[in-house]
Amino acid sequence: MDLPAPVDAALTARLNAHGISVSARTPVPGAAAVPDAYPSNALVSDPEGTGSAVLVGGLGLLEVVLLVGPAFAVGVRRRRRDLALVAVAGGDAVHLRRIVLADGVVLGGVGAALGVLLGVAVAFAGRPLVEEHMMGARFGGYRVFPAALVTIAAVAVLAGVLAALAPAWTAARQDVVAGLAGRRTVPPHRRRWLVLGGTLTVLGTATAALGAQRGTPFVILTGLVLGELGLVFATPTLVGLLARVGRLLPLAPRIALRDASRNRSSAAPAISAVMAAVAGSVAVGVWVASDAARARAGWQPSMPPGHVMLVRSGPAEADELPPLPPVADRVRSVLAADSVARIDVPVCARPRRDDEHCTVDTVLPPEQICPFQVEAFQSAEVRRRAQADPRCRRPTPPPSGFHLPVVVDDGSALPALTDAPTEEVARAAEVLRAGGAVVTDPRHVRDGTVTVAMSRLAEGSEPPVTTTAVLPGYVLRGGLPVDRLVLSTPAAARLGLAVEPLGYAVETHAVPTMTQQRRLVAELRPLAPFWVEVDTGPPDSGRRPLLLLLAAGAGVITLGAAGVATGLAAAEGRRDLSTLAAVGASPRVRRVLSLCQAGVIAGLGSVLGIVAGLGSAVVILTSVNRQYAESWPVQVPYPIVVPWLTLGVLVVVPLVAMLGAGLFTRSRLAVERRLD
Repeated sequence: MDLPAPVDAALTARLNAHGISVSARTPVPGAAAVPDAYPSNALVSDPEGTGSAVLVGGLGLLEVVLLVGPAFAVGVRRRRRDLALVAVAGGDAVHLRRIVLADGVVLGGVGAALGVLLGVAVAFAGRPLVEEHMMGARFGGYRVFPAALVTIAAVAVLAGVLAALAPAWTAARQDVVAGLAGRRTVPPHRRRWLVLGGTLTVLGTATAALGAQRGTPFVILTGLVLGELGLVFATPTLVGLLARVGRLLPLAPRIALRDASRNRSSAAPAISAVMAAVAGSVAVGVWVASDAARARAGWQPSMPPGHVMLVRSGPAEADELPPLPPVADRVRSVLAADSVARIDVPVCARPRRDDEHCTVDTVLPPEQICPFQVEAFQSAEVRRRAQADPRCRRPTPPPSGFHLPVVVDDGSALPALTDAPTEEVARAAEVLRAGGAVVTDPRHVRDGTVTVAMSRLAEGSEPPVTTTAVLPGYVLRGGLPVDRLVLSTPAAARLGLAVEPLGYAVETHAVPTMTQQRRLVAELRPLAPFWVEVDTGPPDSGRRPLLLLLAAGAGVITLGAAGVATGLAAAEGRRDLSTLAAVGASPRVRRVLSLCQAGVIAGLGSVLGIVAGLGSAVVILTSVNRQYAESWPVQVPYPIVVPWLTLGVLVVVPLVAMLGAGLFTRSRLAVERRLD
């Protein structure tokens, strides 16, 4: 908002009373100062994040080079007679390299200019969608970052130069006589590239495993980059080995495999581009799917699913909540609630300073304490013995989401907080009315009593003041398996605690929808501002769109690479098509040949990418699980889950590329006059 006057404390209080929080650029009582979203030393203070960003940018640059490189390779072959004439006229290898590199500079500059203009236009046009679906906030205005745009343009020119680098070296080493005659010369493939590729792949796998074991994202990303480079260097050899199988295939796929083997300088980069995109998509997809499965396995709701907790928001006047009857009536007008109960939490008794806070916890009996010290858990033998000892294992998993470990109640809120059987709730309420405490961990109760300790801490060097009390105890074994301590009001006073109202707990039998939650907040706003806390289930509802997005990105790159490589192969193989027409091949052969050429690029790249992505994910997850197994407490390992949704899309994409190549290729085989 652009206000006509500065924000003051009175305006902030009035807005807070309506549930609106205020943030201002100038310090105002009751308002939060706006932090600097773009600190000047952000890159300096986070070198690992900067290194990861550089590696990700390098992967993107490598992908562009692999996609553009085949076009320069084919262009050099089609201009080999002109380059040979330059050599005959006195041009040396340096001149030939500069001619091809100049093409990269010119085309990179034109592409940079068009890309920057198109990107700015798309950014301006898509601003409302980004604000609503990604940032969740409105932007202050349209801004253009000139330095960033210049950097992007320079990177585009660099990509053009790098894409033309390998064809430039090839042009400088071509046979001048063969170039003048227009004969095609296939350069010999050197085995050292296969050795280099294998070495980089092994080194990258080991580096990624080491980074996963130590939990360093930068090292993991470095290993993935090295492994991808190794596969790129090894791809030409794989294409040559696959071409030998073509002898057993029909005419069209045999020619497609032969052309891919003879034109490795254009086919191998396209296959590598598809492989890199698919491998990254599959690796991230496996991680996301495995993380979702691990979250589902370790999910423990902090309150019974479907039950609602209403927490008071905004400044509380006199530390009081609205009366229970009007709140219950308004809740039942929106939800089918069985019970509505008030929730209180313990705080330090008055007088208390602003920097003081109190913690309350139960004390384990001596015979229930784990016999091992923390330092001993570094030994595998101690961890194994501790796993078998029930005293060293928590009986309940840690809860997810909003959790109240300690509450003060007389038993009325237990049904909504624990969903325990009615008989147990009744017995627990009797203990609370007798001034006792209720726990959910049976280790804390001995001979019907539980020991509770309260520590009063203050900032600074003052030691905490601890008060201990032995109270009548009861173990609530049924209901939600969450570690919780419920104190009675007399027990809290005995420990030197006061009671502060927090909100209300609502017992329902169905998870309220977002519409119902908004209606409930609106109904309660005349009484007091509340925010709604409800557990809706395991946190995996948002993973499916991410998997589809990853598969869609890899699919677009696969289609683009297959289309570019197929078009270049068709342009390069015009003489072969003329020969087929001359010997009586039917028009259908050209369509089938284009279909097979697209299949070689998209199919081989997808297969290699799926294998590489699955292998990378397995190495990383195995290393992380090994690290988890050596820690204490032992954490839930990552299951290796195959993202079948992503793989299904990636399997269909090569078929779509083949179908598109077959439909958009002209079937008429024109007979061209041979020059030689």
